[in-house]
Amino acid sequence: MPNQPDDLLIPPSLQRRVRTLGHGLHRLSEACQLLAVRLDRGLLDEETTAWIRQWCGDDLARPLPLPVDSALAAEIIWSGKAWQVAVVAGAQDADGESGDLWTSAFMLLHLPVLRSFWGRALRVQRFGWMAKVLPRVWALDTQVLRPGAVIAGLGIPSWQDLPRVMAAGHNFEWLPPAGGRAQPVDAAAWPGTLAEFQGQRLRLRERAAIKPEGRLKASWKRDGTGRIVLDQIC
Repeated sequence: MPNQPDDLLIPPSLQRRVRTLGHGLHRLSEACQLLAVRLDRGLLDEETTAWIRQWCGDDLARPLPLPVDSALAAEIIWSGKAWQVAVVAGAQDADGESGDLWTSAFMLLHLPVLRSFWGRALRVQRFGWMAKVLPRVWALDTQVLRPGAVIAGLGIPSWQDLPRVMAAGHNFEWLPPAGGRAQPVDAAAWPGTLAEFQGQRLRLRERAAIKPEGRLKASWKRDGTGRIVLDQIC
């Protein structure tokens, strides 16, 4: 592992995960390409296919830009043994194309209807820990749910009820449909935000619940055998 500053004390369990995260992101990229093939071949049900095309557009047709042999990095926050990836992007494009493609990938990774696909494509154990540490993203689909249904991961029947979730200690940011900087959700202004972007491709990202003890950026490279190994950490 590359040398680290003396004051960058990272739990050993996090060190192991950071080393393998690059390979995990690579496998996620491959799985997204496989999902695109299944989509093009009509192997998903009609409703799921239409929803993915509506909310991801052509994102699946483009390979995910990886923080492997590139200028991209994964920004990680941690506290004790708890950790989460905040963003995967370059120094200047956290809100640019690479960030948007990863946002689509994170949204699909947490989509309940695709859970069995990810379990097969990533293997269940890898899917489990990646779903825990990668940002949760939702499509702000405002169509009325069937009676008794709730928004997965939030337990609310409508996006109008998001302030209830925030009152329980959760924080979110919304992502503009045409790109640009993520904006923190203001509970009081939330109804106005929904009304302003009604019918547009607005997304919601949950901000990490842990209070960071530290932050780091990690990138990876391929060694002489083609394995993805940790390159830099700072």
